[in-house]
Amino acid sequence: MKRLRLATLGVALTLLTSAGCGTDSAPHGADALKTACDGIIDSGTIDEARTSSDFDDLHAASTSTSHASAAKTLLDEDRAAYACRISRSDSSESRSDALYIKFTPGLNRLFPEDQKQSYSSYRAYKLGSGVQATMEAGSADVYYPCNAKGKDSPFSVTGSFYSTLDLRPETRFRTLFRSSQKMSKLLKCENDIKFPDPATMKYLPLQKD
Repeated sequence: MKRLRLATLGVALTLLTSAGCGTDSAPHGADALKTACDGIIDSGTIDEARTSSDFDDLHAASTSTSHASAAKTLLDEDRAAYACRISRSDSSESRSDALYIKFTPGLNRLFPEDQKQSYSSYRAYKLGSGVQATMEAGSADVYYPCNAKGKDSPFSVTGSFYSTLDLRPETRFRTLFRSSQKMSKLLKCENDIKFPDPATMKYLPLQKD
């Protein structure tokens, strides 16, 4: 009887161990970033992110978050939606995200059309054809008009990138632009939207003291 109880206990422990391993089977670190966010995170971005202290803990925050689901929300519900979320913990709350990209319809321009300066750590970019971009510490934003097929009138789309990872400004823009290109296709924007090579971008002159 004693042996039977020990055998039963052994089986139970084995099942618990297996279950525990199953809950942690999702890819982390580089493997997670390679497949997350519909593949918009390139190898250069992953290499830069390796210097971050929580790199090995990174994983996709939700399997339901995608560019397709975000585009559907923008078109059907006219509200903001996440296209990409990378978390550094098991929490589902957005404050635990190490990286996210969110798209919002119908917002005003990032800055007035007649603005001619950047300010301190705030950098403003005029990219042509109504496209604007801004950069601040840890974040980047892009604004563009979208003449969506089947829509009676054009609407604006604002893409917002935020990350606690050690990423250069060019890398933040490159990732945001790759995401925005995918989003504009899903939204079926018929106007010519061009996102430049971030290495060639020049921000408006800094305000002089």
